[in-house]
Amino acid sequence: MTKTFKGVNLGGWLVLEKWVTPSVFRNSKARNEFELSKNKQGRERIRQHHETFITETDLVWLKDHGVEILRVPIGYWIFGDDNRYVSAIKQLDWLVATSLSYGLKLLLDLHAAPEAQNAAAHSGSGNTNREYYSTKWLNNLTAQEKTIEVLERLAVRYYDSPNVWGIEILNEPIVDRFGLKLARFHRRAYERLVKVARPGTYIVFSDAYTPLLTTNTFWLRTKKDFPVAMDCHIYQVFGTRNAKKTFNQHVKQTTLTGFFLKLLHLQQPIIVGEWSAMLPHRVPSSETKEYTKRQLYAFSAAKAQFYWNYKTEAAGRWNYRDMIEKGPLQ
Repeated sequence: MTKTFKGVNLGGWLVLEKWVTPSVFRNSKARNEFELSKNKQGRERIRQHHETFITETDLVWLKDHGVEILRVPIGYWIFGDDNRYVSAIKQLDWLVATSLSYGLKLLLDLHAAPEAQNAAAHSGSGNTNREYYSTKWLNNLTAQEKTIEVLERLAVRYYDSPNVWGIEILNEPIVDRFGLKLARFHRRAYERLVKVARPGTYIVFSDAYTPLLTTNTFWLRTKKDFPVAMDCHIYQVFGTRNAKKTFNQHVKQTTLTGFFLKLLHLQQPIIVGEWSAMLPHRVPSSETKEYTKRQLYAFSAAKAQFYWNYKTEAAGRWNYRDMIEKGPLQ
């Protein structure tokens, strides 16, 4: 059976999300990091947040609680090249260096691309017109080139950091009808990264919630020293269909998910880059514990699984640390 690394996401840190840390957005009309960065006060809040949301005490806690790998969402502005945003390279350098001493592996996840690869707030942009992104980003070769250049810089910068387990090309991009444009982008990014990354680095690509379209078998000529993995995000909390399910139906779905992930694993390695104990309705702690146990069993074919999220300002099932310390996972 595949060894599955136990991981969490450091979401809402280097790419802010309002629902994760609403206090950073307090008394502001900003909906996302792009809008919060437009004034001096917002930029100061972001800098303070970078310094305080994840510290060494968090790494100690993660190590002490058996976490082995961290997925680190970052924006394309990480290096400070786009003055509309606040640079965060200092914090990423710190994380790479400090996590090594705790034996924590890292997956560097490009969560936000130039011009935004999707319409969600976590893509960094203030524009939420989904049709715009579905017709524009996959045709925007300039934005794609800038995206690949950021990935190359990350690979070069951390070439000598053995704890950087992988680099994720892009988080949750909108996919075209047949997946061909997204596949071409993934292939270009892979071919560029293998020229500069440390041999052994996993190159991870998103399934874009369409794993049968984005599987690499037919389009990606991989190199032995640069394995790939497809990132699947598994949630049963969103949408009207999930809202209508009973708890037993949600549990049954985890079994089907497990079978499907095993099939995908026959094509290429996979990871579960995001998952959660969240369901559309309240359930007792005992059921949350059972649901989580069933999910983890379903993920047994994955190279790694990453809970979303390590922590939030609010308690509850989105908050892994809270779940462990006083919730149903303790």
